[in-house]
Amino acid sequence: MSLKISAIDIYHPKTIRDNNYYIDKFKHNNKIIEILKKVGRNKRYVISDQSENALTMAINASEQVLKNYKIDDGNIDILIFASTTLEYLSPTNALLLHAALNIKQACVCFDINANCLGMFLALEQASVLLNSKTSYQRALVVAADHLTKIGREDTLIPSTIVGDAAAAMILEKTNDTSGSGMIDRVYQTDSRFKDTIVLPPHGFSNSNTTYNEKIHWDIFSGIESVEFAAEALDTLLNNNNLKMEDISCFLLSQFTKYNIELLQDKKKIPWDKIEYIGDQYGYTGANSLFIAYASRLKKGLIKKGDIVVFWTLGAGYQTGLMLWKI
Repeated sequence: MSLKISAIDIYHPKTIRDNNYYIDKFKHNNKIIEILKKVGRNKRYVISDQSENALTMAINASEQVLKNYKIDDGNIDILIFASTTLEYLSPTNALLLHAALNIKQACVCFDINANCLGMFLALEQASVLLNSKTSYQRALVVAADHLTKIGREDTLIPSTIVGDAAAAMILEKTNDTSGSGMIDRVYQTDSRFKDTIVLPPHGFSNSNTTYNEKIHWDIFSGIESVEFAAEALDTLLNNNNLKMEDISCFLLSQFTKYNIELLQDKKKIPWDKIEYIGDQYGYTGANSLFIAYASRLKKGLIKKGDIVVFWTLGAGYQTGLMLWKI
C-alpha cells in the first residue's frame, strides 16, 4: 500500500504589503534593510478584513482543494487542522471545518498546535493513521496561520517577516506498489529556547486580555536547527540507502532565507533544487514549506517517483526532517 498527496491548494488574503511599507514605517530604524535582506522578503499577504482569520482561511483553502479534486460527497476519513493561531479552543477548529465542508460523520477530526512544525506533524500523523486501519482511505490536512494578528506592529520582528495564508491537501491510499509516501523522518527538540517565542507572554491564567495580547518574541533565528537538518539529512539518507543525488527537491521552512542558504552551503545543494517562496508570501508559519511544495508542483518540477525533503522548525524549538516519495 502506498500513500500520495493527491492535491493541494493555497489560500491567502487579498491585501499585499511590500517592503516599501515597512521601510517607510521603520525609516528611523537602521536595521530594517538588513533584516529584510537576511530574511529574504519582498511582499506578503496580510489579513485586513476583520471577517477573516485562520479558520476562514482554512475553510477557503479546503473548499478549493475539495472542489478542484472533485470530492463533493464529504468522503474524508481523517481531518487534521494545524495552527498556532487557533480561532477556537473548544470545539476544535477541525470540527468546525468538518461542519463547513459537510464531511461525513465517520471521520476523525482534531487540531494540532506544534507551532510552525504543525503541518509537517499533521502530514506524519495522517500517514500513520491511514496505514493503521483498512477503512481509512483519505485524509484532509489543513494548516492556516494568522501571524500578523499576534505580532506587535511597532516592532521589526515579527511584523516585517510574516504573512497570512492557508494550505489544504488531500492524502490518499493507493493500490500501486511504488512505495510512495513517507519514507522516514526524524525530530529534535531543544527546549533551551522555550522562553524566546511565547504567547500569551505570561500564560492564560495570568492574562486578563488573552486574545488582545501580542506575542513575546525574543532574539531567535533558528540557526541552531540548521546543523541538525544537515546531520539528520545524512542520517536519513544513510538509513534508507539513498544519496543526495536521489533527492529531487528540498521543501524547507521559509522562516529566513539566511537559514536556507546556510543549509544549502553545508550540503552543497544546487539552488535549483530548492523552492523559495518566502519573498512572495512572507513567513506563513505551519504551512510555509507546503506552500513551497505547491509552488514547485505548479511549475511542473515535481513528478511521480521523485523523492523530496521536508524540513521545518517550530518555536521553542522543535525541528523535523522527512523524506517523502511522490
